[in-house]
Amino acid sequence: MSAALQDRAAEVAAWFARRRAGTLTRDDQNAFQAWLDADPGNREAFEAASDLWDDFDGLRTDPRLMRLREEAKGALGRQRVRRRIGAIAACAALVLGGVAAWRGGRDLLAIIAPQPTTYATRVGQTMSVSLPDGSLAVLDTNSELRAWAPGKTRRLELARGRAFFKVAKDPARPFVVRAGEHSVTALGTQFDVDLRPAAFKVVLSEGRVRVKSERPVGGAASSVDMNAGYQLVARDGNWNLSRVDTRSAEGWMSGRLVFDDAPLAVIAAELSRYSTAPITVAPDVADRRMSAVLPTKDPEAFVASAEALGLARRAPGGGYALTGP
Repeated sequence: MSAALQDRAAEVAAWFARRRAGTLTRDDQNAFQAWLDADPGNREAFEAASDLWDDFDGLRTDPRLMRLREEAKGALGRQRVRRRIGAIAACAALVLGGVAAWRGGRDLLAIIAPQPTTYATRVGQTMSVSLPDGSLAVLDTNSELRAWAPGKTRRLELARGRAFFKVAKDPARPFVVRAGEHSVTALGTQFDVDLRPAAFKVVLSEGRVRVKSERPVGGAASSVDMNAGYQLVARDGNWNLSRVDTRSAEGWMSGRLVFDDAPLAVIAAELSRYSTAPITVAPDVADRRMSAVLPTKDPEAFVASAEALGLARRAPGGGYALTGP
């Protein structure tokens, strides 16, 4: 294992152990978040350690990993953590064999840390995916989903975009979707997860889910249980839970978007996610509102509707650009 990987393994073990030893102070939580944000590899290694710890009951006594634990102890000793934390970190080192293998030992990685299957869509494309546990995922335009083989949990990650999940019922194995700093956990349900650069949204059409965030609020991680017929929107550290028409919210799966008194700029931005051609609205009409059901792959319908309602006119030069009437 290289020196860099040894250092990362020690850091992962220390943070993993401190979090398991008890509640972190606010300063500790901020330091942990800063460490995660400092390098994508830190977050990937920490999540790999956490997932392996949860998924493999036999790790503590696996003879192949006992040696890795002993090797990692030397790195852990340099961290000067509390005795209790050190004891947990010694066990966490079992997992760190998989973290080290993530870059260095491909054979060991294949044994204890299988790689996810990745599904991705292009701009304007949607895709239905049958998952190994019998669940169904539908990916929206320009989206990426990673799915691991089911273990004690059924683990997925929405790397970007939006996906709808129809979860096969299995009370013994929670279905967990990570999206950015949030996670959504369900046993058997139907829900939509939408990850954007500035916002995160969950629409629940059936069952119950629990949404959690790694971002501390008042010194503790945020968490909320959702009921069917509600949506949760997280933006700028604020969460908003409200009722929603789930059939309209999930209309994108049938190739249509439903807008109720929405600003033209918002409609254009949403339709632009499905189009390789630019769809623009001039600032002087951007806040004018329209209600409509529009096809995702036909921006011309949006321009024509806005003109027909007298809200804007097509800008000179053609294309999908609206300006003042």
